[in-house]
Amino acid sequence: MESQTLNHSVYLMRKLGVVLLIMLAQISFGSVAFAQTPGYEKITWDDLLNEEWYAQMRKDMATYGRMAFLKDGSEEAEKLMKSLRQKLDEAPVSPKYIGRKIRMPGFVVPLDAVRDGRREFLLVPYFGACIHTPPPPANQIVLVSPHSKLKLSKPLESMDVVWVEGELKEARTQTQSGVSGYSLEAIQIYPYKALHQNKK
Repeated sequence: MESQTLNHSVYLMRKLGVVLLIMLAQISFGSVAFAQTPGYEKITWDDLLNEEWYAQMRKDMATYGRMAFLKDGSEEAEKLMKSLRQKLDEAPVSPKYIGRKIRMPGFVVPLDAVRDGRREFLLVPYFGACIHTPPPPANQIVLVSPHSKLKLSKPLESMDVVWVEGELKEARTQTQSGVSGYSLEAIQIYPYKALHQNKK
């Protein structure tokens, strides 16, 4: 049910995603070590939430929760689903990290768009987002464009688990996989577990 999408995407599924980040990274990548770029601040997906919007959505879930008791395909259910999807796609960003150099982890959702020979992708907080489950709120999706000088050891694949580094910007973009509220030109993209290997 889409009435459960917000709770899972912003709450439970993101927490599950943290566990999956560690598990899947062991499968997706080899043991290559990468150096962190000095001056980049590590942030979490919680940091990207707009607190006022999130507080209001928690209150609104009482209304959207009614969908669980409505007949699938009914006019009222369709109306509530459309309203919820609109609120998620229009979710405002948090201004806290806009314009700052950040480092964050996430799952890769490749896009068809290719800019200057570089394939863009969405960075999402949990496994299956935008593919097996509905897209999370726009403030939980980052459109990533690899920097022109960035050389990847291998092409990124769907649901690869990575860290990205770059300057975070506000840029609402409609893609075939979901609406992103942020954008980032990545100067570094490396496997999730690489950062932990460097700490050993």
